[in-house]
Amino acid sequence: MLWNTIKILVALFVARHVVKLALLLGYHKTPMNHWPGPCRTVPPIEHGAEDIALTKSGLAIITSGIDLVYWGDLTDPRISEAEGKLFAFDFNHPEKNAVELKFSGNFEFVPHGIGLWESADDGTYVFVVNHRQEAETIEIFKLSGTTEKPVLEHVESVQDPLFTSMNDVVATGPRSFYVSNDGYLRFTAMRAVERLFNLPWGSVVHYNGKIARRVVDSAFEYNGMSLSRDGKFLFISSPFTSSVAIYERSTESNNLTFHQEIQIGASPDNIFVHPETGDLWTGSSPIGHREHAAFENLDNWAPSQAIRVRPLGSKEEPFEKFKLYEAFYDDGYLMSTSSSVAVVGNRMLVGSVMHKLVFCEMKTETNLPRDQY
Repeated sequence: MLWNTIKILVALFVARHVVKLALLLGYHKTPMNHWPGPCRTVPPIEHGAEDIALTKSGLAIITSGIDLVYWGDLTDPRISEAEGKLFAFDFNHPEKNAVELKFSGNFEFVPHGIGLWESADDGTYVFVVNHRQEAETIEIFKLSGTTEKPVLEHVESVQDPLFTSMNDVVATGPRSFYVSNDGYLRFTAMRAVERLFNLPWGSVVHYNGKIARRVVDSAFEYNGMSLSRDGKFLFISSPFTSSVAIYERSTESNNLTFHQEIQIGASPDNIFVHPETGDLWTGSSPIGHREHAAFENLDNWAPSQAIRVRPLGSKEEPFEKFKLYEAFYDDGYLMSTSSSVAVVGNRMLVGSVMHKLVFCEMKTETNLPRDQY
């Protein structure tokens, strides 16, 4: 009797896990197209625009050429062949193409997440997650010049044992930052075991310019991050739970306290906080199994989606109430595997893990007051 009960409980547990996985991978969904206005791809980007950071002057800095080494032999070899690069796109001249940002430095460059620090006193610094073969590092660059002719200078590389499998970076000063570790095991097939059993071996780490320490000890597949406009909240995407986690942040100690989780109905990647409205914009994967198929063969298109989360709560609890908007959806023909968004006025960039960069002229107003939708 006891043995039969145990078998039933195990079967129910497995069935529950399979159903949750099937829903997450979107086997029940059908891709449709929904553009907010005229959209075009932005040359010369062909191998991904995984993350986008935006300066106050409207210059978008873009990472390209991520290598999905965690998947080992399951990934299309063309992904690893793409060269890691940084590009710039000027929102002030959206008719122009993106330009590659050259920089000096003799080191392996496999970029992933990106962050910015802008200050009248310190200048502008660009922080990039770099998956070197021998270590995970944060590359810090000094950005100068103009939006039409930006100049990038490599300043330093930061490495620490707590940087286990970095995904994104958020700057808190010219040499300080948060990083999200989306797991613990890197460059190994055992990474699939972490995901299969939902092992919370990820973390969030803060580096103060000298010392790194964990500020979130346990997390499952935390990905993109962004700070609220006042710096009091840190938003972290959680693609395997189709949600965004919100942490309260101490601006003095940089400690984090879990505050809230909001469901968005898709798998979010990187997060962009609108500088005027505080809305969250995220590049998301609406149909997970199609994205996995694209990783295995780039000729298999995966749908792309951009989601806008509009806060309607109080200043203390901005996301106590919120509205969700689908700002962009493409079946994969224009762009596959969306991952990032940046918005200036009614102009929007949507980036992808390993495909193209798309620019759209939105016909919908994006900075309406909260009592208007």
